[in-house]
Amino acid sequence: MKLRLLLLAALLPALSYAQSGPDNLKTSPPIDTDRPNQTESAKVVPVGTLQLESGLLRQTDLQDGERTTDFYYPAVLLRVGVWERLELRLKTDYHRQRLTSPQGSNEAKGLDAITVGTKIKVSEEKGLLPAIAFLGHLTLPSGSSVFRPATFAPDFRLSLSHSLSQRLELGYNMGYEWNGDNSHGSGIYTLSLGADLPHHFGAFVELYGDKPHHGHWRHAADGGFTFMPRHNMQLDLSAEVSLNHLAPDYFLSAGLSLRMPR
Repeated sequence: MKLRLLLLAALLPALSYAQSGPDNLKTSPPIDTDRPNQTESAKVVPVGTLQLESGLLRQTDLQDGERTTDFYYPAVLLRVGVWERLELRLKTDYHRQRLTSPQGSNEAKGLDAITVGTKIKVSEEKGLLPAIAFLGHLTLPSGSSVFRPATFAPDFRLSLSHSLSQRLELGYNMGYEWNGDNSHGSGIYTLSLGADLPHHFGAFVELYGDKPHHGHWRHAADGGFTFMPRHNMQLDLSAEVSLNHLAPDYFLSAGLSLRMPR
């Protein structure tokens, strides 16, 4: 309860700011977020702005007779524009995990590890050449003991995007990540098709997956909708389904993103 009150107290000034005053599309672009899909955008946030991307997520997976249900409320990403080609990033979430099996159930909850990082815009889209950005993060051995990684966990990826038309965009990521609990990492990929719809709505469909060093590919698909009530605010709703038995069975997510100043 205290955590929820603190989050509400932190968000109320931002919501008030976002809703007050006229939009100024001539001096700032519409908000561009890294949620709700798994594909990171090839764009960085404008210099001198703070962008908060937050969401709620419920994920369920059944493996070998044991059901794992994860709740993230909220998952938070902060993005700060420090240069026209570079942003700083910080992310964490409050995590509740429930394990249920024929032998019984148990639950753990607390803060996940803090992740810090950066996104660097490498190039703009030009003709057939895509827009390209590099992302690098480092997850710290922090957070509640039950979710704390044993050591530092880096990850990196390249983000690329193509404008297929005025309303369609294709984005894809390739990278590698570690979980901090062993020396082996996982290769990752994403492929997302996004569409601008009338009346400030948007939609996307996506394929993504990962392959542990000693393991098989896990593939999943997701899709969802966004709505932009103001040019610096976005609401989103999305869902995922697994494409093979190794990926989590499904998730449902909803989110709110704000950019300040507008």
